[in-house]
Amino acid sequence: MNEEFLKIDMHVHTRGVSSCSRVSVEEAVDLKKADGYDGIVLTNHCQSWYYPETEHGAYVERVIDEFKRAKEYGDKKGLKVFLGLEVSINEPFYSDWLLYGVTEAFLRTTPCLYKLGQRELYKLCHDNGILLVQAHPYRGNTGYCDDMKPGYSDALDGLEINCTAGDFLKRDKVERSAKEMGKLIVCGTDYHFPDNRVKGGTLLPAWVETSVDIAKYLKETPKTKLFFDKEIKEYSK
Repeated sequence: MNEEFLKIDMHVHTRGVSSCSRVSVEEAVDLKKADGYDGIVLTNHCQSWYYPETEHGAYVERVIDEFKRAKEYGDKKGLKVFLGLEVSINEPFYSDWLLYGVTEAFLRTTPCLYKLGQRELYKLCHDNGILLVQAHPYRGNTGYCDDMKPGYSDALDGLEINCTAGDFLKRDKVERSAKEMGKLIVCGTDYHFPDNRVKGGTLLPAWVETSVDIAKYLKETPKTKLFFDKEIKEYSK
């Protein structure tokens, strides 16, 4: 029997937390459902220009509240909503990281994540069963893969093929880098705007119910299966 897979957008922002987004949680759920998705990972921003370190606890509660609202609405509409996060760090240089396997307890008991360096963030994620995936590598000249410093390839779990127009042009470079490093690949749309109806994402088994399930699957599967509109492609680690 063939396993059933769900179409998941692994990179979605909503305006209740991410001020750069123009979609509410209700709009995100409705539009993604209309575009044929089965679920989304809410990866709202954790960045130094969003809040000072002293307000980290309050900001975490906003992230959790936004997720709960999205999940409650998604449950009503038949769209799965998972908790994730996008963390922007400045050491060893500016880069953005998607976290999969995030729980409310993790967010409430960890330090201000944007203050960490890449190795610190990776260890914290690794110790808590969370996958650390670089968002939109090769964007501009600041991405991790633009400046491969010795050893740092060991401080990440995977790379993202990002479906925004400019980033999707870097797909071949992302594929090559992931293959060379033996890392997994995921795909997301970096969704911020209601008119961004590009279709792409990651196919996940129907049994996933939480972000922890997503992390477990991505760790254990020998290959990931991505979709780009009607194209489906598998990537071995």
